[in-house]
Amino acid sequence: MEFIPQDKLLKVKADTLKVIRDEINLGKPGEMKSAVKILKEWVQQQPYFKKKDFDEHFLETAIISGKGSIERAKKQIDRVCTLKSLWPQFFGVRDIRKEFADIFSIGHFGVLPEVNENNHRVFVAQVNGNILHSSQLFNYYRYAICIGEYMKTHDYYVSYHYIVDLRQTDMTAFLAACNPIEMKQALTILIECYGIRFKGLHFITNSKHLIDMLITILKQILKPKIIQRLHHHATCDGLANLIGKDYLPVELGGTAASMQDIHDKWVEVLSSKENMEYLRAMDDVGTNEALRPGVQFNDEYAGVTGTFRFLSVD
Repeated sequence: MEFIPQDKLLKVKADTLKVIRDEINLGKPGEMKSAVKILKEWVQQQPYFKKKDFDEHFLETAIISGKGSIERAKKQIDRVCTLKSLWPQFFGVRDIRKEFADIFSIGHFGVLPEVNENNHRVFVAQVNGNILHSSQLFNYYRYAICIGEYMKTHDYYVSYHYIVDLRQTDMTAFLAACNPIEMKQALTILIECYGIRFKGLHFITNSKHLIDMLITILKQILKPKIIQRLHHHATCDGLANLIGKDYLPVELGGTAASMQDIHDKWVEVLSSKENMEYLRAMDDVGTNEALRPGVQFNDEYAGVTGTFRFLSVD
């Protein structure tokens, strides 16, 4: 891939491809192409992969999120295949609007089109109603994974500021609905399968005491490195300084589009025939553990329902 195709939802800077390849020391002519070729050949050699025809953009973004390391890219693809078999409940979406109607009725979710000055994407979850059941949060995780699937094959950036606006929800009910195991599994998928790097996790809420309780849950899940990137905001004033006013929706004091508009565009594109066909094709991804050489990989994740393992996040 020598240019980044235009996308309906995501904009990139003119020099994005060169800048990112230079950052991971694959900027010379032919270097990325050679790396993708090596990775593609490795995928074909894995007897336990159920699907092997990943497109080159998918392979290239695995290399990018691995900071140019083919070995890290191999591990990421291994995790994609493994976790789709191990936790199928997070996948298998067939109707975006119908399956996620319960969360769409209480919030707006999506990635803003522009990247900020530091080449970071901005994802916003604006919750406008009360989350009363763990099933609502579980559906939110599934929808976030659908967005992750899209980003993996349409974007070239892997670094995110993740903003959760909880000012309009009952935080006590929200915390009661939290299932730490499902939260852990969803974050594992987003980080280890899709290579998302959280540069900042921002929670906007008026309740300092209750957000501290949420952070206590997150400390069981994430490494200290990412915990240090957690930010609590009582108002939106500080976000503009951290991220940039031009890269925030109007509801958060920015000059970008409204979250309603951003949300609607994401739902439209994710519901499209083209995207749903892609999601169905990706449901074929998985592993046959009987054919895996050596130690079975998913043993590493079998204990996730018990003692938490720290996630390593760049």
